[in-house]
Amino acid sequence: MKLRVHRDALLHAVQRVQAVAERRTSLQILSSFLLEAQDKASARVAATNLQIGLDMAVPAEVDQGGVVAIGARTLFEILRNFPPAMVELEVDEMFWVHVRSGRIHFRIVGASADGYPDLPQPGKRGGDPVAPVAIPAEIVRGLVERTIFSISPDETRLHLNSALFQGDGKVLRMVTTDGHRMTSCEETVEADKRFYRHDVLIPARGLAELRKIVEDVEGDLQVIFENPYVFFEVPIGGKVATGGETGLQSLRLAIKLVDATFPPYRQVIPRDNKRSVVVGRNVLGAALRRISSISPSRTPTTRLRLESGRMKISSDNPDIGVGEEEIDVQYEGEALDIGFNARYLLDVLDVIRGENVQVSLGGSLDGAVIREENDERFLSVVMPIRI
Repeated sequence: MKLRVHRDALLHAVQRVQAVAERRTSLQILSSFLLEAQDKASARVAATNLQIGLDMAVPAEVDQGGVVAIGARTLFEILRNFPPAMVELEVDEMFWVHVRSGRIHFRIVGASADGYPDLPQPGKRGGDPVAPVAIPAEIVRGLVERTIFSISPDETRLHLNSALFQGDGKVLRMVTTDGHRMTSCEETVEADKRFYRHDVLIPARGLAELRKIVEDVEGDLQVIFENPYVFFEVPIGGKVATGGETGLQSLRLAIKLVDATFPPYRQVIPRDNKRSVVVGRNVLGAALRRISSISPSRTPTTRLRLESGRMKISSDNPDIGVGEEEIDVQYEGEALDIGFNARYLLDVLDVIRGENVQVSLGGSLDGAVIREENDERFLSVVMPIRI
């Protein structure tokens, strides 16, 4: 195999696939990715860890076709220090990969692709083909960015280590929870796109890869739900913002769906919180960051005391001291003392887009419902800490 490709395009693709490739695995081939040249004008860069597959095409000048498995991390570290110019890759009969650019020459170990697992592809499982759904990448990006922070990192609890992705024909919704907090974000679908109907669980790692992909995509994503996978595609001719003429030609992200039951999240949302507080998002965020800086790391409790027209934020650390700050809020109810992990509140404030937030509270042990003022599309429930 012999081909030439621009360093920027190849580096971008290798950077993406090396995040999918497994670094610690008993199946050594999974720490590699496939580089394949099938036609004269493009090269395929692909990797899988058996749960996620990423398949990308970059523009290339191909002199001789072929395929090789290359250590993903190795080639990434080499390319990142290359100048932004054309790179030549040549594979010899012993699967040594020669990487050249100007007077730079690396010879790195490659391997036969014969033992590499097949990447998931739509339509390969038989049955009638599933029509793709066109979803604006901007909507997917917003849903992921505004909910991913509250997924549980515990991979043994599959129902929490995933995001619920729903479509009812009119609304697209993503919901995540780690047992201490829950976040829901939804977007209304245009009237002529009533075919969005799905209810699936996307694993946390797959969602993290989707987040990276949609950062680059303009226009629509083609989405195919074909159990047990969901495929997110940018077909040839789609717009992928990766550096002008050196950008990607197409990509496909395959994510194996989680076979579990998501918690009944609607039951978690308090319905009887009578206390309503409206406060500036930046004002509350800045105060929380200042006061929580001294919170004990093992029990990171920040205390909020609500009184008419004001909120007092305080933290007490026996090893350091006490910090407190008072801010103005819109509140006319009874006094209330309640404690939270400030990091959970800050995570919510970081993804709210408006100037003000509305916090609905019940008692000192009831979850707080946090919304953007005058916007019902986003909400987060944060459970308090006993003080």
